[in-house]
Amino acid sequence: MTAPPPSQHPARLLDRPVAMVALLYLLAFVVRLSNLGGVITSFGVFPISTDSFYHLRRIQAAVADGLRVPDFDYYVNFPVGASVNWPFGFDWLYAAVARALYALTQGAGLPDDGWTTAVACFLTPLLGAATPGLTYLVAARLAGGGAGLAAGLMVAWLPCVWVVCAVGYVDHHVFESLCMALYLWAVIREDARPRHGLAAGLTMAVGLLCATTLPLLIGFHALVTAGWLIPRWREADARGARWRASLWAWLGLLVPLTPFAATRLAEPNGVNPALATAWGAAFLAAGATLGAYAWRAGARPALGWAAAWALLGVGVLPRLALGEVWRFAQYGIAHIGAADPWLATIFESQPLLSQSFLDITNNYTAFLWLLPLAWALVLARAWRGDALAWALLSLSVLASGLALLQLKFSGLFAPPFAVVIGLALHELAARLGAAAGWLARLQRPLPIGLAALALAPAIVFTLGAPVYIVSPAGAFVDADPTLRWLAVHTPATSRRGDQPQDYAILCDWTPGHWVIGVAGRPTIASPLGHTAPLREGIRDAAAMFALPPAESLPLLDARRARYILVTPMSPQAVARDAAWDPKTRAFARREDWNEQMKRSLYARLVADEAIPQGDAALTQMRLVYESDVETDYPLFTQPHAAAKVFERVPGAVIAGQTTPGARVQISTRIRTYFRREFDYVDETTADAQGRFERRVPYAQQTSPVATLAAIAPYRVATPEGDYTAVAAEADVVTGRPLQLIRAPDE
Repeated sequence: MTAPPPSQHPARLLDRPVAMVALLYLLAFVVRLSNLGGVITSFGVFPISTDSFYHLRRIQAAVADGLRVPDFDYYVNFPVGASVNWPFGFDWLYAAVARALYALTQGAGLPDDGWTTAVACFLTPLLGAATPGLTYLVAARLAGGGAGLAAGLMVAWLPCVWVVCAVGYVDHHVFESLCMALYLWAVIREDARPRHGLAAGLTMAVGLLCATTLPLLIGFHALVTAGWLIPRWREADARGARWRASLWAWLGLLVPLTPFAATRLAEPNGVNPALATAWGAAFLAAGATLGAYAWRAGARPALGWAAAWALLGVGVLPRLALGEVWRFAQYGIAHIGAADPWLATIFESQPLLSQSFLDITNNYTAFLWLLPLAWALVLARAWRGDALAWALLSLSVLASGLALLQLKFSGLFAPPFAVVIGLALHELAARLGAAAGWLARLQRPLPIGLAALALAPAIVFTLGAPVYIVSPAGAFVDADPTLRWLAVHTPATSRRGDQPQDYAILCDWTPGHWVIGVAGRPTIASPLGHTAPLREGIRDAAAMFALPPAESLPLLDARRARYILVTPMSPQAVARDAAWDPKTRAFARREDWNEQMKRSLYARLVADEAIPQGDAALTQMRLVYESDVETDYPLFTQPHAAAKVFERVPGAVIAGQTTPGARVQISTRIRTYFRREFDYVDETTADAQGRFERRVPYAQQTSPVATLAAIAPYRVATPEGDYTAVAAEADVVTGRPLQLIRAPDE
């Protein structure tokens, strides 16, 4: 007689970790493919957001250069360059996976940039989809499968998590929620053993090497260690197990990071101060844990740990730039509160509650408004002697405080938030079940209904999210043809950007990574602004746009800006960025931004096509490309091309003799690639000897690198009569003088 098959009752399924983790992974992966149509298109593969383009630059460089991630780049803050202190582990991992997959499927050789981009775009959701399953395991361990399912479903649908783990999002934010969930899985358990501590330490090490916010895990683990030990101070057995687990965690963090903190193995141009500071903080925390262990357990059990700790200190501390570490620690603490006036202007540095009620509810679920009540329910469980509830509650409160300060900490906030909600729903069901009378009937339907109701806004928001390419606002779609034109029609620059013939494209800092990633050209300003040199690049680029043309020219020359990309930008923000003072690290007081921008180079390029009209500073700038769609520009009443490209050229020389002090007018008609026409008009005054000289930037032929041309000869009007001049492209780019021919009388 055969045994009956096991029951497939849903309650049993909830307590089967392998099945639930697999189901949650599949659901999370599908959710993270919501924008697949905007990433894989018939005309290319597009990553999402702006930072993804710069990560891809580093990944592609590592693929081509033996998995060495560049830590210094001339393409940002050109021509000086700057150290880009992003953690290198993220880019290294993506490059390694791209090379390994290519070797397995294609054989010898290296993947091209397209292959690498496609792999990177899909690797993010493959990694990020693991977070809900890990969150399920944590909550299920604490309160059963029902709590685990609630927590896992929350993280699967939580827009603040899945958006940064979506297909095409090639950014290190995917590791924030993933490492936080993995850390919780390692430490939120009754039987903390050395392997669990080691897993927590390795998770922290991976986080430090892959994401900018994950040094905060050191503080989280110090808090968890204190929560482990203080309640069990008099319980020798439990205390000893927890201590050893914590020491293994510190060891698992410090040892893998030691080669990178003590040498320039991965960062030849200088160890990232965030990494050095994190290593120092972890070393001190490990020393404090070891000291408490030696005090309570005796010197003999702590001797081996003390030797390992001292050996690490002797090997690393002399190599750390302690002054720089101290300065960065101060900066990091100030940065948490968004005290940095520059970074405080960035969207991800805004407080969570700065968004609208609807946006907050959509992005964080309606459970966010019930979080205080959930904390109260978990607190009641903690008061009953549940030490794990204390640890979870403290982590949740700390992570929530960080998220309230800045949106960038949402990844750290999400897993403990979901686990707390799962436990709170379990507690609510237990209390209803213990109640007498009609309340007991609500034990199951009330928590389930509450979860469904609270999750509904996030689910509806996710299902209704529009498909977009790179930028939800459409800015990239407008700029993409211009970026591709720059890639094809402008002279190539070297891969590193350190050659004498290299040049920069001046643009607003917002599309800077797009210019680097799509056009493949260096920029002066980019979205990177976390160090002084990078901010000086943003400041100088803003000043070039905000100052009058004559004052912009010296900066353009110093920064070797050959092309100027004009796109819609906030005039107020440009004026503010131009007023940045690197000495005081603050925005200097400035005149009324509206009046300043009316006289700016930016205004002359947008509204006046850089037509000189007597302004000598504009005589060597020519419009070489404009997009075929128009859009609104702040400050201007009329729409203009969504993107324009101006080239700086020597200009052909028109010179002649006329009456001393006479006004000389030069004009022609310009036709664009899209058949739009406008007049080029300039004027100058003859000197005391009657000589005049003026440069003109347009040729009467369409060059290989321009889509515009003068469709009529230059007409030079003097008191003695009119003359004509014709410029070839070679005349314009080499600064040759033109021959004046007497115009026939009309």
